[in-house]
Amino acid sequence: MPSIFDFPDIYDAVLRSPLSQIEAETRSVRKLLADRGIEGGRLLEIACGTCTHGILLAGQGFDVAGIDLSPNMVDAAASRGAAAGVSLDVFQGDITDFELDTDPFDAAIFMAETFPIITEYEAIASHFGCVRRALRPGGVYIVDIDAHRAGVRESYGVWGERTVQVGDTRVEIWHEDFPGDFVGGVSRLVMHCRIHDDGDVHETRDDWHIRQYNPWHLSVLVRTLGGWRLSGFYSRGDASPDIADEPGFLLTLEAV
Repeated sequence: MPSIFDFPDIYDAVLRSPLSQIEAETRSVRKLLADRGIEGGRLLEIACGTCTHGILLAGQGFDVAGIDLSPNMVDAAASRGAAAGVSLDVFQGDITDFELDTDPFDAAIFMAETFPIITEYEAIASHFGCVRRALRPGGVYIVDIDAHRAGVRESYGVWGERTVQVGDTRVEIWHEDFPGDFVGGVSRLVMHCRIHDDGDVHETRDDWHIRQYNPWHLSVLVRTLGGWRLSGFYSRGDASPDIADEPGFLLTLEAV
C-alpha cells in the first residue's frame, strides 16, 4: 500500500503545519542556537520531508542539508530548495542507521513531531548515535516532541474525517486510533488518504506506533545514551522554558 510520503504535495497539504507556526518554530530554533553560540554554519535537518524548516534556515544564512527515508521527499526537498533560491544537500537514508560522508555539522534539527514514532530503545540509541557522529563537539541537536497529553489510547475510534483540495486533486482523509500498549507506553494510529486525481484514485495507508514521552522520561533517556548533555526543554513558539501548558516542546541537547 502506498504511503502519504510517496506524494509530497499531498503530504504538505495534509500534514504540514501552517506557515506561521513553522516560521515561529524556526525563530525558536535560531534563538536556541544563538544562545549557544551558533548563528550560522552547517545544519542538518533530520527526517526533513520537504525541508520546510531547513529551507527557511538556509535563507537566513545556514548551510543546510537534509536526510529522509522517502526518495520522493528527497527529490521534492531538493527541488523546493532550488525554487526558493537556496542550495540544499538532501540525502536518502534511514534516520536510525546512517552515516554521512560530509564535514561535521554545527547543529541538527528534527521537527514535525515525528521523533516519537521511533519506539524501540535500540533504534532510539542508534539514531542518537548517528546524529552525534554527524555533529562536531559542542554541536546542538533540537528535537520537536509532541506532548501527547491524551496518553495511551484505551479504545478504538475513527476521527479527523475531512477533505482537502490540492489544486485539482481532492483528498479524503480519516484516522483510526487503536487501543495502545499501556505497559510499553505506545499508541497506534493509522492514517488513510484517498486521492482523486484527474480520474485516477490512489489510496495511502500509514500505520504509526507512537511512544509517549514527557520531559522526565527524556531526561532519563539522554543519560543512558552517552555523547550528549541535556541543555533543556523549550517552547516551540518563543523558545522560553515555560512548557507546562504547551502542546509540544523542543528537546535541546549539546554534543560532548
